[in-house]
Amino acid sequence: MDRLRDTLSIESSEGKEDLTIRWQMMLWKSYVYLITIGMLIALLMGLSMSWTTITAALALVVLDFKESRPCLEKVSYSLLIFSCGMFITVDGFNQTGIPSTLWDLMAPYAQIDHASGIAVLAIVVLLLSNLASSVPTVLLLGGRVAALAAVISAVDEKKAWLILAWVSTVVGNLSLLESAAYLTVCEEARRAPRLGYTLSFWSHLKFGLPLTLIVTAIGLILIL
Repeated sequence: MDRLRDTLSIESSEGKEDLTIRWQMMLWKSYVYLITIGMLIALLMGLSMSWTTITAALALVVLDFKESRPCLEKVSYSLLIFSCGMFITVDGFNQTGIPSTLWDLMAPYAQIDHASGIAVLAIVVLLLSNLASSVPTVLLLGGRVAALAAVISAVDEKKAWLILAWVSTVVGNLSLLESAAYLTVCEEARRAPRLGYTLSFWSHLKFGLPLTLIVTAIGLILIL
């Protein structure tokens, strides 16, 4: 009887612990959902993107009730420094006026009312996106491309926006420098204890270039 009581007592305590763990997991998931939804609402309301995301991250760290050092150790600080340096370099490059000059030279040949003009526009966006990054390229060319196409027709203006959006998005597959996600993958692959693989710029370009050209062409055909 004593053994039976001990066994029942142990099973009862284990059942309570399991129930407690389940409630904690459900409560934690609820917090994550609420914070994520709150962050999305704040972004839709037009609040600061930086402060909103930082506040959400800090709230999750606090509610986790665990030491944040293991999470911070996973941060790739070399990648952050590279990103900061890249944005500074891109801004300096844009201020030289080279991207604007390149567009002024190619604009007469980038009329989207014929196939050759669309090809020229796609090439210009592809080159500038890899030289000055996609976001500055869109900010630089968006209004100019739309104004150039609006002279032809309203339909062509809409088409110009679609072409600019598609090419500036897909061009991220071309090289490692275009996407921070690729750089993160390369860094993690290099640091992996079992893999230790170094994905270089040229080894990625071997499949990134043809992939980008093929996917870009398919998208342009669908847009037309």
